[in-house]
Amino acid sequence: MDIEIWKEVNKRIQNPNKACQYIGELMENCKDKTFNDLITSNFSNPPSQIQNSISVFSSICKEKFKLKTIYLEMNGFDVNPNRWFFDFFGYNTVSEDETYLDWLSDWQSPDFPDVTLTGLEAIQKLYKQNREENIGLSLEKQNNDLNYNQKLATFMVMAKFCKLIDESLENKKLNFHVYATAHDFDIIYHKRA
Repeated sequence: MDIEIWKEVNKRIQNPNKACQYIGELMENCKDKTFNDLITSNFSNPPSQIQNSISVFSSICKEKFKLKTIYLEMNGFDVNPNRWFFDFFGYNTVSEDETYLDWLSDWQSPDFPDVTLTGLEAIQKLYKQNREENIGLSLEKQNNDLNYNQKLATFMVMAKFCKLIDESLENKKLNFHVYATAHDFDIIYHKRA
């Protein structure tokens, strides 16, 4: 992944709309346009549904420990195109170091049902199709323009997930921190308590 793009997305992710706008501009300038419907598409889950799930999860956690942080992680969507979803993790601590994320692997919350993400099924099919077409091909034989467009789309899907969480928490007073990103990303959205 291009480190400069990573840095620019990371700088903007606290305002997911700005991150999406930046990535969208890069996608518009791509030679390949395979994933460009993603620029104007969004997850269709109602923010109220996401907010309700967060509320129920936080109530369950608060019965068991002093909840300080919730982490919402989208699955590894780029390699698992059949179903996109996110999981909930609760913590009795919050890191003071925004760059140190290892603590997220030590949660205290019980299992909680994941939430299926909807609305981008056409994009999921493109991921699946591109993955199937590239199986067994050497890097030289793969379509570099298409692969670059898909790399940008991967940033965009993560940013669209953060946007959904941001919209779900809009005007909501929190007494815990919320972090959100996709699996294997260290670009992370953070809503402070």
